[in-house]
Amino acid sequence: MQKLPDRVEGLHHITVATGSAQGDIDLLVKILGQRLVKRTMFYDGAFPVYHLYFGNELGEPGTLFTTFPVRQAGYTGQRGAGQITSVSYSAPIGTLSWWEEHLIKNQVNPSPVRERFGQKYLSFDHPDCGVGFEIVEQDVGDAFEPWNSPYVPKEVALRGFHSWTATIHDVTEMDSFMRNAWSLKSAGRDGNYERYMFGNGGAAKFVDVYVDDEADRGTWALGEGTVHHAAFTVADLDVQAQLKFDIEGLGYTDVSDRKHRGYFESVYVRTPGGVLFEAAKTIGFLNDETAENLGTEVKVAPQLEGIKNELMQQINDPIVI
Repeated sequence: MQKLPDRVEGLHHITVATGSAQGDIDLLVKILGQRLVKRTMFYDGAFPVYHLYFGNELGEPGTLFTTFPVRQAGYTGQRGAGQITSVSYSAPIGTLSWWEEHLIKNQVNPSPVRERFGQKYLSFDHPDCGVGFEIVEQDVGDAFEPWNSPYVPKEVALRGFHSWTATIHDVTEMDSFMRNAWSLKSAGRDGNYERYMFGNGGAAKFVDVYVDDEADRGTWALGEGTVHHAAFTVADLDVQAQLKFDIEGLGYTDVSDRKHRGYFESVYVRTPGGVLFEAAKTIGFLNDETAENLGTEVKVAPQLEGIKNELMQQINDPIVI
């Protein structure tokens, strides 16, 4: 298969169906030290659901963890193959002992420190919904500037994403997609893990694939406790359009039209491994809030302003920071 020109640049955001909005605040803000940079609503579907965005000070691509707290809507799901199963953050070298103590102090039970691809890491589950997380020690010289959180000292703070791990049944067709369609190249193998990277690697430039041919297939629809999709950065809308055209030309025809998501423009593709990928062009979060006030007010699409209060009553998922 012919390889496309390099058009995808790195990790942009991850979108997860979680349990409650407060559960997300308690973990992402109060334990992991992220900033709530935007409160809005899910624009698709019959039932109103929050869409919350967490990241560094301005929510840069490569730091954005976004959630749909779907418990109140009754959306259940199953983790498994065909999904991103772990979200990994970067932390400065020598800080895992601090993070281990910090997690335990906040009633989160981390794994023992382990090593993969020569890097130390610990793992834990979202205490409210079970989604998998990792904190990976690495040189953060080129990483993102962290949010100045009152909960986590800046010297140990998370510096955006290190990588995401996709669990799949078989790597062959997924490997072809990753290399030929999605601008990644192989960065080695460690046990059942295949590592891919954009360019020469670095901050928010890695994707790991874990092969488990016995794993149950995970939910594709929005379901509590599952990662819905993984979004990657493209430079502009022309690049995004050319990427869509070219990967359809390779035969990957399960590709969406461009969708306007308020703060970025998105095209989605279902990969051969089942994982839903998104190519995202950032618009930014400052078009409806100042930098100082990011995440302080629920924002809705203009056509929904007249029924905003009614939608908020239906959501009935209070947030206390």
